[in-house]
Amino acid sequence: MKKAVVVYDSKNNSTKRYGEEIARFLLKRDVETELVPINSFETRKLENVDYLLVSGWHAGNPFSIGSEDNEWVNFVKKLPALKGIKTALFTNSKLFAGRMIKRMKKYLNNKTDQLEFAFKSSNGSLSISDQLTLNSFID
Repeated sequence: MKKAVVVYDSKNNSTKRYGEEIARFLLKRDVETELVPINSFETRKLENVDYLLVSGWHAGNPFSIGSEDNEWVNFVKKLPALKGIKTALFTNSKLFAGRMIKRMKKYLNNKTDQLEFAFKSSNGSLSISDQLTLNSFID
């Protein structure tokens, strides 16, 4: 059985709900899935993992180009090389989702060569399009 870890960082629980929907979808596709808040993540959770889905990046003024989410950046710095782990990003934001994904990719690109997908929601729901993309991601 394939295994996934979904790591979320949620300011107002909407990203957590999105992560929960992703985790439920993966479980329905027979992927053993663990949902973990970013502040409880331990690198040992990556043992024998096939997929890593990560959210985050919500600190600071969204209009500030130099603003960094320190907790998220520290999380990524602690990650080992994600060799062999397909990785995806997800975010829940009504505004600036593209900018957040771009910033997250910047930090994750030196950890993995399998950063394949990015999911965006404005309401914490997993759309039909997201479901189709997730199917492609786990195939």
